[in-house]
Amino acid sequence: MSLENYEYPLMPEWDVSGVIVATDLYQAVEKLYTTGIKRTDFLDKYQKFLDLEPAKMIQKQLDKRFKEVSGYSIYTASQYVLKHEQKFVRCQTSKG
Repeated sequence: MSLENYEYPLMPEWDVSGVIVATDLYQAVEKLYTTGIKRTDFLDKYQKFLDLEPAKMIQKQLDKRFKEVSGYSIYTASQYVLKHEQKFVRCQTSKG
């Protein structure tokens, strides 16, 4: 799905570094579902995202908006990575 053009959901109050953190996570989720990603890379990007946006309600809203445009779920991706201990992970299930 990453070959399609769509806009990542962003919050207006984020500065440039916040936008980069969120974009890095969105791209990591896309990689997880397509080519795979190093587990530590994904978890690092996920933790930075949680630090950027600690409010669960906002996290859920962003996940919903991201899934609507991409078909991928941040929540499902993070749960998958947390469950699997191998160094390189790729989600073999269908999107989100």
